[in-house]
Amino acid sequence: MFGLRKRKNRTSGGGAPTSSNGLKAKSLERKKPRTAFIVFCLLVPRLLSSLYNIIHDCDEVYNYWEPLHFLLYGYGMQTWEYSSQFALRSHLYLLLHALVAGPAALWLGTGPGKVTVFYLTRAVLALISVYSETALVSAGMFSASSALLPSSFVMYFVTLAAAAVIRNRPQLVVVYAVVGVILGWVVAGVAFLPYAFYVLFAAPFTRSLGTAIAALTLTLAPLVVTDRLFYGKWAVTLWNFVKYNVVGGGDSSLYGVESSTFYLRNAFTNLNLVLPLALLAPLSGLVLMLQRRGTNVRMRLLIAVLPVWVWGLAISLLPHKEERFLYPVYPLICLSAAMTLAALPATVKGCLSWLLPRPAVQLMARAATGAACLAIIILSLSRSLSLRLNYGAPMHLYSHLPQEEPGLHSGNHTYVCMGDEWHRFPSSFFLPAPWYRLAFVKSDFHGLLPVPFDLDQGGTAAAPPQLNSGNREEPDNYWPDASQCHFFVGLQHPDPDKWEEVASEPFVDVTRSKSSLLRAFYVPKLSRRKNFFASYVLLKRFS
Repeated sequence: MFGLRKRKNRTSGGGAPTSSNGLKAKSLERKKPRTAFIVFCLLVPRLLSSLYNIIHDCDEVYNYWEPLHFLLYGYGMQTWEYSSQFALRSHLYLLLHALVAGPAALWLGTGPGKVTVFYLTRAVLALISVYSETALVSAGMFSASSALLPSSFVMYFVTLAAAAVIRNRPQLVVVYAVVGVILGWVVAGVAFLPYAFYVLFAAPFTRSLGTAIAALTLTLAPLVVTDRLFYGKWAVTLWNFVKYNVVGGGDSSLYGVESSTFYLRNAFTNLNLVLPLALLAPLSGLVLMLQRRGTNVRMRLLIAVLPVWVWGLAISLLPHKEERFLYPVYPLICLSAAMTLAALPATVKGCLSWLLPRPAVQLMARAATGAACLAIIILSLSRSLSLRLNYGAPMHLYSHLPQEEPGLHSGNHTYVCMGDEWHRFPSSFFLPAPWYRLAFVKSDFHGLLPVPFDLDQGGTAAAPPQLNSGNREEPDNYWPDASQCHFFVGLQHPDPDKWEEVASEPFVDVTRSKSSLLRAFYVPKLSRRKNFFASYVLLKRFS
């Protein structure tokens, strides 16, 4: 039989392919432009995200960009989670990104080239997102795809794992799950639970267990060693994180509490029509299952989108909620919506075939699908433009800082101070020279602020006394006298008699802009007319 197969696969006479091989070759030729088009459609919005996306969460800045900046340039801010006393964050995650940012930092230097390092790192993250989505073929996560967040990192691996489920590759599912959970975000293991059940039924248990042990060894070993080197002691960061956030060792609600509908409201704002389409996925899945062909694939497709429901329920039950917590399942929400659109022709046919002729029904189904896709594209562009135009001021205001030495030093540094707007600082990558340092002045905020990494105290191995796990305000974290700051960034002038304006950018005034819809989505002319803008200013102290 093996010999017969070999003879059948050979080309005949003059080297022309057999009919079977010819069909395969033609199929591959058709797939090449289709795949290239998919990659192009994913690549463009992801790269635009890396260039124009704002930073949505101060946690991304102070827990990831600032520690990464410290590793590259020797200075930056840290939160209590990086104190060796608490050790909630692993430095291995930062080192993975330093593999990209490090060579760029060496090449571009310590001056204005730092912001290029920032955007190059983002661009690489966007390319990773494109790779994972190409395996799954989904689109639409402008905010999440280029973020330096563990939730985005997990998103890549949830996407790859979903693609492996659909392709019936259980061992790859195990590998992707372990890497995403151990190196990214450990609590996101909940999102992989449906895939764990799939693996149990789809592959021999001993083989899957062996794959899991190998993957755990290859991820845990470097993580433990890295944290030992950086914290100066043995630190089980994964357990510390779970203990504080899940088991009850801490209280994440100290950082804000939201209602149970927070994620539905947030997802609708960011994903627009994709969300209601995704919520119909269980019904559309049943419609697809009723079609005879490809039943096994459709069943795996339903399994692939189950994390949307499992993860969504899990994070909705927590009192502390943040937009980034939903990032891991963004691609699967898009996949769920695609399932609904795929089931639309069969649904329309079943409902209207008795009333209208078949060509008319098919035309209506195609028109409805096209209209839905067009509406999603327009609303997504509107949302992305709104974020950039309304909230983008902090991303380019710092470019107006003098790149030559201003001669305003306190010691060896020039201090850029912030008050209420401390949470919108885009990171030290945007400070265009090595003598600039960030400092905080007293404001209406009464929680715990980050502090600089201190090389004299041990750098990453230090346990600064002015950090705590209870979000308690520490007076030592403030610059002692605002009048001694060299520059100031904020929405208000602290004292016009002592400061001159260097630059100003428009920033939407939420209190005066009454239409939440026009704040969330950009409508040409109407948004500018209805929204009110404050001035986001960079000030220089009079000499």
